[in-house]
Amino acid sequence: MQFLAPAAWGFFLIIPVIVLFYLLRQKKTAYEISSTLLWQRVLADTLSQTPWQRLRRNLLMFLQLLLAFLLVMALMRPYLVSIQQSSEDLMILLDTSASMAALENGRTRNDLAKEEITALVKSRKPGTRFSLIKVGRTPQALVTRTEDAGEVLAALKKVAPGYYEAELETTLSLVTALLEKGARTQTVFFSDGGIAVPEGVSGIPGFEYRKIGRSEDNLAIGAFSTGEGEKGLLAMTRIDNYGPEEMETAVTLRSENAVLDIKAVKVAPGQAAHVYWDIPRGLPYLEAMIDAKDALEVDNVSWIVPEKGRQVKTLLVTAGNIFLEQALKLNPGVELHKAAPADYPDIQKDAYALSVFDGFWPEPDPSGYFVVFNPPVGSGLVDSGELPAAGELAMEAGQPVLRYVSWNDVHIEKSKGLKTSGGWEPVLQLGDRALITVKSSANSRAAAFGFDLHRSDLPLRPAFPILMQNILDWTVPQGAVREVQVSAETPVQLNIAPRAEEVVLINPDDTRKTLKSPYMLNSGDTRKPGLYKVEQLAGGEKQVDYMAVSFVSPRESSIAAADTLKLGNLDVKTNEGTRVNLELWPFIIIAVMVFLCLEWWVYLRGH
Repeated sequence: MQFLAPAAWGFFLIIPVIVLFYLLRQKKTAYEISSTLLWQRVLADTLSQTPWQRLRRNLLMFLQLLLAFLLVMALMRPYLVSIQQSSEDLMILLDTSASMAALENGRTRNDLAKEEITALVKSRKPGTRFSLIKVGRTPQALVTRTEDAGEVLAALKKVAPGYYEAELETTLSLVTALLEKGARTQTVFFSDGGIAVPEGVSGIPGFEYRKIGRSEDNLAIGAFSTGEGEKGLLAMTRIDNYGPEEMETAVTLRSENAVLDIKAVKVAPGQAAHVYWDIPRGLPYLEAMIDAKDALEVDNVSWIVPEKGRQVKTLLVTAGNIFLEQALKLNPGVELHKAAPADYPDIQKDAYALSVFDGFWPEPDPSGYFVVFNPPVGSGLVDSGELPAAGELAMEAGQPVLRYVSWNDVHIEKSKGLKTSGGWEPVLQLGDRALITVKSSANSRAAAFGFDLHRSDLPLRPAFPILMQNILDWTVPQGAVREVQVSAETPVQLNIAPRAEEVVLINPDDTRKTLKSPYMLNSGDTRKPGLYKVEQLAGGEKQVDYMAVSFVSPRESSIAAADTLKLGNLDVKTNEGTRVNLELWPFIIIAVMVFLCLEWWVYLRGH
């Protein structure tokens, strides 16, 4: 029950006044009489009105108090919220973005929205067709055109907010596809308005926006990163205040379940504060947490892997190539070992994660991760012999090994044409000949260059170190995790050693999942923010790599619910839809009249 005029509660002061009247003695005039024998009843009434005596039961007083209470309640205009029934079909859109997990008096916005949806569904007339769409990164139609309200409510119970930003454009496309021509449909979107709204989209007939939530106070970790500082490695944490008032919080830095430091910070409303930390090298991960009692918890903690992976043990087999050797040595992620071609048969090949062959091809054919420059004709990689290079170089679009590499000022004297079959794909061509090819499988990655570096000016160009870094990152990145910082629900391709016997993903809650080739983590595997570990077991040795899944979204952290949702050129204001207020004061007045008659009857009987 709610009140349209709650200020009228002040009239309740009349209740103690009524009681006071029954406590006070009435003033009477004294007369002398000859005998009190006939005045016993008057004496009894006089004694009952002695001031400040204990209040006795009096039906007339109770009725008057009840009348006063009902009259004041009528002045306060109490009402009940009712949902008017409609004969239209009902399509329900429920926002499941991260901000819908914000708390409102101990309950999430998702819970409040589901409560309103339940009331709306139950209020509809029999024969209404319902549709329920979950609005997230991509829309999901949970129920479509059913007359079974129970089916809708059962599907609704399973809906929970995710750790992502929701997007409305594809949802509106789905809604348009589900709308039937000639059918009257009411489309109701339950959201706090923190959603990506498309531009230039025409409005949908019968579209309504129901605003969910009132909370505004929220602190969030807006950024967490590391870099080189004056004294070594430096970590930076940015704290954003999305609320209307200044907030103070403690920021804790942890690693391997140990507290490294705690700092206090004040953040002005709508502003950000930065916290800096000098940290030692070699830490596998860092965790920053703010001690904020705000509405949204998911943005109060963040993780980072400060130093990606480890050095890749690399074998260079060459008769002498100073350009190639220096390019590998200068890469901090490479632990370089060099050998002559004649010594290769005696080398324990399993000890190296990456092999680089310069003008040499081993027998049997290598496997795993390798790069070959200027392969011999008998290697099986060469399609045509060495010829003078003439013409313009052409790159295949979207190839990661050529990212940021410019070939405008690179000249090649002679080159071989590489084979583009058996899984080998060209990434750089000269006319109809392939100069660079790559090959990829579940447990192997390889790249081949069809020319001798000494017969080109590539080592003298800025493109060479960039190209070598791309090749190393693509063939065997440092560690199993290529991207150590990812967003929640993001697919991740792992780079697993070819000889790995077992690969296990350890989730933030310490649950374990054994992975199989092709070692791809789908969006469900990284659904929850936290620190993930990838364990590889090979040759009795265990290798552990860390991956930080964090939630950082200014749009979702700004939890103040929007009063207006911009849909194309139309501003859709928050709408109570078919809700009506059922005022109770007429019923109270009828009750007052009944009790007033009863009070008059009691008074007459008493006199």
